[in-house]
Amino acid sequence: MCIHLYENGFMTGTRIDKWLWAARFYKTRELASKACELKRVQSNGQDVKPAREVKIGDTTLHARTVLWAAGVQASPIAKSLGAPLDRAGRVFVNDDLSLPNHPEVFVVGDVATLKTPVPGVAPAAIQEGTHAAKNIRRLIRGQPTLPFHYFDKGSLATIGRAAAVADFGKLHISGFFAWLSWLGVHIFFLIGFRNRVLVILQWAWAYVTFQRGARLITDRQ
Repeated sequence: MCIHLYENGFMTGTRIDKWLWAARFYKTRELASKACELKRVQSNGQDVKPAREVKIGDTTLHARTVLWAAGVQASPIAKSLGAPLDRAGRVFVNDDLSLPNHPEVFVVGDVATLKTPVPGVAPAAIQEGTHAAKNIRRLIRGQPTLPFHYFDKGSLATIGRAAAVADFGKLHISGFFAWLSWLGVHIFFLIGFRNRVLVILQWAWAYVTFQRGARLITDRQ
């Protein structure tokens, strides 16, 4: 079995580089056994033909199974603001996260898009929410708002069983220790001691019983 993983090259932002740096950093071991080819395609033209052929730009592949990940769409509530939207339905906001022509309205998280791309991850949304709250307090005190600057705390990606990659600035970790870092970070940010204990027990049971990480529900024809 040969797996080909392609990424649209026209997309920008730190989140789409995760698999690319994972491949560069770790593909000589774990990832190499999972993907025969991983690259960025400079084309928006994709076509899946009935003859089990997939055409991506000028490249034609023969594939038995095709999984298409088209991204996510922002909440429909963003359309009610009457502001310009990007192709994902997110609102273009000012540098201080306020709505254009409405400095009293702030938009954060998955429904906001900035001139400087911000990854669509929870830490980014948390930072935006905190910054928006600070700007609201500044407006109440009659002070000017401040622009938002995203602080990248690093990236973690799990590739398989006891296999992951971690990128913390100049520090790069791979393998089992990166996988432990991935587990520790996710458990640390859970709310409540009880939730942390339950997740640890569930993950430990899944690990020792070799349960599959993905659970798919498909319609039978």
